[in-house]
Order: sequence, then C-alpha cells, then structure tokens
Amino acid sequence: MTEALVEDDPGRIHPDDMAAILDALDAIDVSAKPVRTVAPDNPEDWTLCLHWLQQGPVSSDTEAALPGVLARIRDHYTVHGRTPPTRIDLHGPDGGELLTVEGGPSHPS
Repeated sequence: MTEALVEDDPGRIHPDDMAAILDALDAIDVSAKPVRTVAPDNPEDWTLCLHWLQQGPVSSDTEAALPGVLARIRDHYTVHGRTPPTRIDLHGPDGGELLTVEGGPSHPS
C-alpha cells in the first residue's frame, strides 16, 4: 500500500533521480510513488515535497530515518552533478505540513 506521494518536478527530477528517491524511501520501509508537482518551487531553495497518505502522525522511526533519506538523495544528485534539494517537506492528507527535514552538505559515498 502506498504511504506517500513524491511531487515529481520534471525540471528538477530526472527519471533516474525519482528512482533514487523511491529507493531511499523504500530503504526505510516507506512505499511511495510519484505525483505531478502541486505547487511551483522557489528556484533558489528547492524543497522535495512528500505527501503522507496515512491518517495520524508519522511514526517516530520514520521521522528519525528521514534525515538519512535526504542525505542519500542529496548524495545521488551530487554524484550526478545536479543541484540537490535543500530539505524535505512532509505534508499530511489534509495538505498541512507535518514536518520539515533540513539538509546539511551531501556525504561522499
């Protein structure tokens, strides 16, 4: 069952990038699929937007694992010479923001 939707911005996310994003989420047992971008992004501050489909709060295990997911995604972008997202915003089923995961520098593999 899909637990989250990942906003797919074709100007920022190539097909191999989306595969890396979905793999990083799958690694923490979050089933996700892409969805067209809902809102335009600020060109200076790219945020990867996820939409949590489950009712209720995000589990503490998932919340604790999201910084590692962001680091893995940032590493993928850096290796491919593309600008990585600066953070992940996680929105609930009602569109309200559940949490934000800030990113530091990418970690070399």
